[in-house]
Amino acid sequence: MTARSTSRPLVVVGGMFSLIGAVVTVVYIFQPWRSCEYEDSSTGCSMLPVDAAVMMAAMVATVVGLVLLAVGLILGSRERSGFL
Repeated sequence: MTARSTSRPLVVVGGMFSLIGAVVTVVYIFQPWRSCEYEDSSTGCSMLPVDAAVMMAAMVATVVGLVLLAVGLILGSRERSGFL
């Protein structure tokens, strides 16, 4: 497999993982569906353990996506420069 055929899927998959992971993380930070009697804003309400697990998985997916994106971009630039 050449670098060109490897770098493009890495960039696409990495970009999708990082984008979806970042969106889910931000949504779980603000928790728009949550309401509690002791706080005016939904952001101040306590997070449930399942919500915390989903948010942690989304943060890990964001980091993994960024790593895949960086590797794909590096491989693509090496291929364009004729290094590989």
